[in-house]
Amino acid sequence: MYKVIKMFIFVAALVVIAFFANYFGVISIPWLEVNSVTTYSDDAKRSDELVKKVFDE
Repeated sequence: MYKVIKMFIFVAALVVIAFFANYFGVISIPWLEVNSVTTYSDDAKRSDELVKKVFDE
């Protein structure tokens, strides 16, 4: 039983190490990539609406 728990901890540690190595560019693992999410602030939304108003008129 202890060997199984030790193996799960070892595998989890390897996944965490691989994630951080991929994150900092040491290695490249495509399935560990974190997709960037674009977020827009209120100023960007406001300026986008103003540009749409200008070009619609």
